[in-house]
Amino acid sequence: MNKKFYITTTLPYVNAEPHIGHALEFIRADAIARYKRSAGFDVFFNTGTDEHGSNIYEAALKNGVSTQEYVDKYSKRFKDFHTLANISYDAFIRTTDEKHITAAKKMWELCHAAGDIYKKNYKTKYCKGCELEKTDSELIDGKCPDHPTRIIEEREEENYFFRWSKYQDRLLAYYKSENNNFVI
Repeated sequence: MNKKFYITTTLPYVNAEPHIGHALEFIRADAIARYKRSAGFDVFFNTGTDEHGSNIYEAALKNGVSTQEYVDKYSKRFKDFHTLANISYDAFIRTTDEKHITAAKKMWELCHAAGDIYKKNYKTKYCKGCELEKTDSELIDGKCPDHPTRIIEEREEENYFFRWSKYQDRLLAYYKSENNNFVI
């Protein structure tokens, strides 16, 4: 039986056109997938688009179209790019696909039933340009170095979290075991 190998790209936000940075990631992942296939691995290569987020909502508003219409247009551009570059993916996932939504709901239900989901309030600094929380050490003079013209938002909100601590010891032991190439 062949050894299994899974590789994925990030799922880029579809708030703008695909660019050279996306190309670098997709082509590099494709090269690894092709190499592993040639070495006899049973490869599953996942890619796709993330179609949620405030930047996408704002871009759709700016363009005067519904969010779904906007993500349909840009997701197609990313998929067309994959075709143009002859990327050998096995699955192109869109986070608005019904199959993805169903799987995400099922995963949530399983995690919640196991006690792995909890709610808490927290404060954070947020860069809308990156769509990421930022620590003080990541900021320069209180600004994101990648988006210095954007104001860092201070957010306080209640959110859901996954209880990673419940699995920490077992995961660390697994990574240190003979399976230390589980995540590369």
